[in-house]
Amino acid sequence: MEKPLQELKKIGHLIHLMVEREAKKRGFEFSAGPQGQVLRFLSHREKEGKVTLIRDVEQELHITKSVTSNLIKRMEKNGFIYLEASPTDKRAKYVYLTDSVKANLNDMKQFFEEVERSLVAGVSEEELAIFFKVMQQFYENMKKRSEE
Repeated sequence: MEKPLQELKKIGHLIHLMVEREAKKRGFEFSAGPQGQVLRFLSHREKEGKVTLIRDVEQELHITKSVTSNLIKRMEKNGFIYLEASPTDKRAKYVYLTDSVKANLNDMKQFFEEVERSLVAGVSEEELAIFFKVMQQFYENMKKRSEE
C-alpha cells in the first residue's frame, strides 16, 4: 500500500491537471487555482450577506500576507475583483466581485459540481463518510504537528 502523503499528492496533481484542462476549454482558466478559490469564497460570503476583508481571504486560503497581497493584486488587474477602503480602518480593504465575474459564477459553479461528480463516481455514501473521517483525522494530525 502506498503511503498516504504520496497518494494525496498523486490524486491532487491529477485533479489539478484535469480541472485546469477542462476550465481552459470553457474559458475559465483562472478558476482552477487560488483565484478560483477566492471567487468561490467571495461568492459564498456575498450570498450570506457578509463583507470580506483581505485578511479573511488570507485566513480562508491559509496563505501568507504577501501571497494574499500578490493574489489580490493579480485578480484586481484581471478585473475579477475590486477593493474598497474600510471607513473605520484605513489599513483594511474590503474585497468585492466585479459584475462581470458575478455573471459567470453560475457556469463556474456547474463546472465544479461536474468535477465533484466525476471525482466521487462509483464511491458509496459509506465510503465517502469513511474518507471524510480519515481526512479529518489527517487534518487534525497535521494541525497538531504544525503547532508544536
